[in-house]
Amino acid sequence: MPSIRQLKAKKHQASEAGFSLAEAIVSAGLLTMSGVALISVFTSSVESVKSISSRDEVSAAINADLAKIQRLNDYYTCLPGSCSITSLNQSPPDKYEYAPRPDDPDQAFEKFKLLCKNTSTNLSQGLVDELGASIAITPNITRTAKLHPNNDSSSHLYIVEWSPTEGAKTQIILSPTVSQWCP
Repeated sequence: MPSIRQLKAKKHQASEAGFSLAEAIVSAGLLTMSGVALISVFTSSVESVKSISSRDEVSAAINADLAKIQRLNDYYTCLPGSCSITSLNQSPPDKYEYAPRPDDPDQAFEKFKLLCKNTSTNLSQGLVDELGASIAITPNITRTAKLHPNNDSSSHLYIVEWSPTEGAKTQIILSPTVSQWCP
């Protein structure tokens, strides 16, 4: 039979080999806090990826629409004295396909000069009409086109603006290529 001294020594060895209740509670608390912090970082990362992905989709849609608008802008001609979009299937217009020649016998150049004076039927209005006042280019993005409020006879400016349901608006100011041939 073991002596009391041997039993005490055995009990002392057993208590040194494990964790006390206080140590176990502190460890569990630290593990819980670490787990919460990791979940928070993971959730934040997932939200950032979703936000970046959404912005990329909006940017891609706007860039695709802008490429279309720039192509329309370049193919917008005023022959013979009225403006329209020429066929996009052909090569881009050359200098004398944008506007009538000054020596045009049908007075088309005179009509073109009137369009250049930036009246209510100015050069940009036909292009703005072609683009549409307000069009949904995707379910989440609306494009508007309008004449620039500071138009003058040398600029023929128009504004195109994209408004996503979430995020900032994008706006550009353009002038039709054909306006370069205004006298």
